[in-house]
Parts: sequence; C-alpha cells; structure tokens
Amino acid sequence: MLRWLLLIPFALLFAIGAGMFALLIASVISPDLGLLIGGGFERLMAALFDMAAQGFDPGPAADAAFSLLGRLGFAILVAPVLLVAIGSELFRLRSGLIQSGLTGVLAALLPLAMLGLSRAPTVAELQIISALFLVGAATGFVYWVIAGRGAGGERADPA
Repeated sequence: MLRWLLLIPFALLFAIGAGMFALLIASVISPDLGLLIGGGFERLMAALFDMAAQGFDPGPAADAAFSLLGRLGFAILVAPVLLVAIGSELFRLRSGLIQSGLTGVLAALLPLAMLGLSRAPTVAELQIISALFLVGAATGFVYWVIAGRGAGGERADPA
C-alpha cells in the first residue's frame, strides 16, 4: 500500500516533467508547433505591453490568456497521463502500449475538444496534433517505465 501511495504520484510527477521536456523537443523539431508555442507567446506578450502602453489595464486580458494556456497545458500534459494511470490501476491494464497509446490519444484529442474544432483540421493542424500525440505517448511511456506493471501491487490469488 505504501508503495502504491508513493510510487504512482512520483511516477506521475516525473512523467509530467518528461512531457514538458518532450513538448520542448517537439516544438524545436516541428516548425508549426514551435511557431504556435513561441510565436503565440511572443505575440501575447507584445499585445499585453501594447495595451499597457496605450493606457489600458492588461490585467484582465493577461488573466484570460494565461488561464487558457494553463487549461491547455493541463489538457496536454497532466490530464491524459492521470486519466490513463487511474484507469490502468482500476482495471489492472499495465501494458506499456496501453499507457503510451492512450495517453498519446488523449493528449492529442483533449485540446481539440477544448477548442471545439468543428471543421476538418488543416495539414499544419494535423502536424501539431501528431506532435501532441507523440508528447503524450512519451509521457505515458515514462509513467509506465517508473510505475511499471506492478505499481498497484499484485492481484490476490483466489484460493
């Protein structure tokens, strides 16, 4: 029980950190994702400074923008690995393929669901979605490597 209480949270925290690193690598490798992350943040900061220079309070706009960024970060890095970890522990499905694959699928689909795309994604958006899938798969794999097959303990043998 103590192993379960210590190992799984440690594995989740380490996997989320690895996911942030994988997102950084993906933004360097994928020009569209890099432009989205780097260029979007640069434009946000420029807009906030322009608002302040014009005498407007940038606080509400900054709050809304950083709230959206936080929700997207949660949907990409935290929620997928957490949901898959809970599900795999409840149903005792501790396969590396399940951990990686489901986490990758959720990491790619949750942001789309949050943004509510009601049209077919463009080629650039598909590249971003596939990069998010790979980031999620890496996050799930790191969780599986640390927590392993026996994270929640072994099943009691029926006598």
